[in-house]
Order: sequence, then C-alpha cells, then structure tokens
Amino acid sequence: MPVRPELDGPAQLRWSLADEPGPQGQLFDRVRREVGRGEFRGMEFLEVEAKRLLNEVKGPPGSLPFRWTVNPYRGCSHACSYCFARPTHTYLGLGPGQDFDQQIVVKANAVERLKVELHPSRWR
Repeated sequence: MPVRPELDGPAQLRWSLADEPGPQGQLFDRVRREVGRGEFRGMEFLEVEAKRLLNEVKGPPGSLPFRWTVNPYRGCSHACSYCFARPTHTYLGLGPGQDFDQQIVVKANAVERLKVELHPSRWR
C-alpha cells in the first residue's frame, strides 16, 4: 500500500477527553495515512496509536452477554446502513456515512496495548 507521509502537527481527528491533560479537541498526536489499492481501492486507513483497546460495556447488568469489547479499529468496509457503530465516527470529526465506510481508523499498536491491558498484574 502506498503510504502518505505523516501529518505535520496534531492529527485532525478529535475527541473530547475532559480527564486528559493537554489541549482538548484532538484524540491522537499523529496519524499515518495509507491509501488502499486493489480490493481496498477507495479506502483510506488512518493508523493511530491507541491508549486503550479494552472497553468495559456500560449499562444494566445482563443487557449484553459480555462485559468487555475489543476495538482494534473504527469504521467498516461492509457498509451496512443499519450498523449501530456508525455514529462513533462523529466523535473523531468524521461522518457516519461514507467516511465510516471508507476511512478506517486502525489502532496500529493493538497487540502491544492488549498485552499490557491483559497482563495479570492489572487484574488483581
């Protein structure tokens, strides 16, 4: 895949993290962009470094059959119009329509983060 150079300065993806130090309005310091070819033509992959990979499911007990989710990326090329996850792209300053289908945010450090988050010392 051809690689576009990293952006100079903060990424344009945003998120409001009131409990995080530093300037508000940005989720990632840098974003590496790759443009898809072949079966991925028309897609753009935005590689970011994630702080967390595991997310605890909030809500009443028993509302879902699991307590945790793993999210290694945001967006999806399947383009199902009914997808419940579409609105999550708006938190990044992207649209829930075509952006969700074509701009996939990939957490490039997913394996490393998962190793840290699943380390036995964190679950005591």
